[in-house]
Amino acid sequence: MIGSELIAKFNLFTEDSTELSASEELALLNSKYSFFCSLKSYEFLKKSASGTTSTTVPYITMPTDFSHFANNNQEADDGDNPKVIFVGSFYRPYKIVNFSDRRQYRDQDGYAYLDVVNSRIYFTKQPATAETYEFDYICVPAALTLATSPIFPERFQDVLPYMMAVDSFIIQQYPKAQSYAPENQSKANDILSNIDLWNGNLTNV
Repeated sequence: MIGSELIAKFNLFTEDSTELSASEELALLNSKYSFFCSLKSYEFLKKSASGTTSTTVPYITMPTDFSHFANNNQEADDGDNPKVIFVGSFYRPYKIVNFSDRRQYRDQDGYAYLDVVNSRIYFTKQPATAETYEFDYICVPAALTLATSPIFPERFQDVLPYMMAVDSFIIQQYPKAQSYAPENQSKANDILSNIDLWNGNLTNV
């Protein structure tokens, strides 16, 4: 469903009783979409980044839609860090370490850390040669418009208008006895459970 269809469902769920303007409805939709996509590292949020390292600076640029690194090394024989950057034609794993621990790995090859403030991913040792790199990450999806659709399957998209309906009643300060917020939240939770089951089946391979 596109944004306008999701808003139409929201109005259906609230029996067209909402007093929100069209711009407020779209803002509410995007608020719920952003919240939903931040709940878990869903499979549909995974993307891959690639490029070439530099021999003059020790960092690569963080993707503009980057949220956080995704697990991409879970079957490592040593059971070590499941989040790495693969470097070179032989895909050498560079382990991601915490920003606060970066000094412990100073001038050591095989490690990298995220500098969120500067939107960079630093290698703890300056690369000596320009090599390809690749890593997986969880993205922040683009905001919805009236003509665009959420990035997850349509069969689960009713969760958004149900979540909107819960907040709509709160925003408009409906008396509790007249609010269907609990019912809408219950329906949203049912869909969230189904999404979790589907997402779990994707990862259990």
